[in-house]
Amino acid sequence: MTPQRILFVELLGGIGDLIFAIPSLAALHAAYPRAWLDVFTFAPGAELLVGDPRIHQVFFARRATGQEAEPPCRNDLRAVLALGHYDLVISDTRHSGIHGLIEESGVPRTVTQLWSGAKTDELISSLFLRRLCEERVIVPTLTDHPARVFLGQSERDFAAAYWQELGLDPSRTVALNPHSGVTVKRWPSTHFVRLGQGIVDEGWQVVVLAADAPALAKEIAEQIPSARVLEKLPLRQTAAWLERLALLISGDSGIAHLASAVGTSVVAIYGPTWAGRYGVAGMAINLQSPFACSELNPMNFTTQWCWYSGRCIHPGKLNCCEDVTPETALAAARSLLEAVRCKQTAGTMPKDS
Repeated sequence: MTPQRILFVELLGGIGDLIFAIPSLAALHAAYPRAWLDVFTFAPGAELLVGDPRIHQVFFARRATGQEAEPPCRNDLRAVLALGHYDLVISDTRHSGIHGLIEESGVPRTVTQLWSGAKTDELISSLFLRRLCEERVIVPTLTDHPARVFLGQSERDFAAAYWQELGLDPSRTVALNPHSGVTVKRWPSTHFVRLGQGIVDEGWQVVVLAADAPALAKEIAEQIPSARVLEKLPLRQTAAWLERLALLISGDSGIAHLASAVGTSVVAIYGPTWAGRYGVAGMAINLQSPFACSELNPMNFTTQWCWYSGRCIHPGKLNCCEDVTPETALAAARSLLEAVRCKQTAGTMPKDS
């Protein structure tokens, strides 16, 4: 039976997690272009799907505060399932009994095992597409969809005005993102400073993203000649600003995946998380820490002592991200920036069109 109403449930929680699911949404739309496709997910990531022509409705799930007898997202999903009359529900989530709620909802077809058979060096977005093929929801010819975030003209106009206010040429600018949601994923600020200085020496401009650590961003920028700080912006405005950027350099973060989803090149630095699974797709170089740690578990980083303690298990180490040197990151940046130069020279650079 060809589905007429499809619901995709994405409740892993992070911006990057939602972006991992976008290729699957694109494949579902391509497989069933006449079907009604809804998404149920958390803010702020849900905002990235607003205006996506492939999606009919985005439902914002509520996050738990720790005081509820039952997670609010579960109650919200129950209400969506009751009203949606779906004939296919797909979920990347099995926490909080979400999969049981879906499987017992009476929906004719459910797929709640998107993580089954995961491989060490298979990107999560590719895993989801493979599993949809194995479940015969899509066919293999539909597994080549990149993650793409759709932006509106007003957001692009805002970004253009902001770039003008900064007094910078976006096609000649590299942004540094020193913030990651989990401390053990953060590259040392001293490394960012050395990298930024090297980038400036090669003729590029530098902006440091404030995100949720404005003091840190200011400290780094003050040590890089002529570097500027970008204040924290709403998510979609951030995406529009990133769209015009030459290159982003970041630890493992949702912003790194967001930059890729708007077509910007990325150098991403990985330590306790495994780049083979959680790496940035698209025009990106993912740098995995060379540090050999017995705690490293590529298949489930949440079992690592550093993940739940917030500290490296090895005395004297900040984390294993520090073993990716500024020189290694600069070489990766140089490689991607050379590709940017080639596009600019050829007159095919999409950022200024």
